[in-house]
Amino acid sequence: MSLGNALLLILAVLLLGALVLSPQQGVPGAGQFEIVGRKAPDFALSGTEGIWRLREHLGTPLIISFWTTWCGACRKDLDVLEEFYARSGGRFEVVGVCPEYWERVPQILRDHPVSFPILHDPGEHVTRAYERLDHTRYPFTVFVDGSGRVRCVWAYAFRDVDQLLEILNRCGLDEGA
Repeated sequence: MSLGNALLLILAVLLLGALVLSPQQGVPGAGQFEIVGRKAPDFALSGTEGIWRLREHLGTPLIISFWTTWCGACRKDLDVLEEFYARSGGRFEVVGVCPEYWERVPQILRDHPVSFPILHDPGEHVTRAYERLDHTRYPFTVFVDGSGRVRCVWAYAFRDVDQLLEILNRCGLDEGA
């Protein structure tokens, strides 16, 4: 086999592997986030609407968005989540968690207004309880069912609300849940 053919074969194998292992397959976050399938770690944080406690919000499916102020994709996620939250009519709760540069959050929220709470996680204790096995990258979003079990975690930015709805379906939390 020539070097050119060998390189083509390697490229074909890599592309096939990328397709097979793409985030479109299976339960999002399974195998990457050890909390998938487990009870969501309880927490209480302060934020834009005062103290927010996870245990007080069980009973309704919950979306927890972990984001940072320096992440451009995170700001787009805020817009997508706000559009979803407005359309969901109370069938889901949404909360954002920002672990750093809290002083920058007000300006970001002026540019990307949301009607759901944004919480500060100083020291990243909550973020670390939810993060990937191989450490956090932002944004990442945790989907919790009404009983408090983590159904899946999406470790990418949302393209749009339609993609978010697809992910909810893959997590077993369709829009009517």
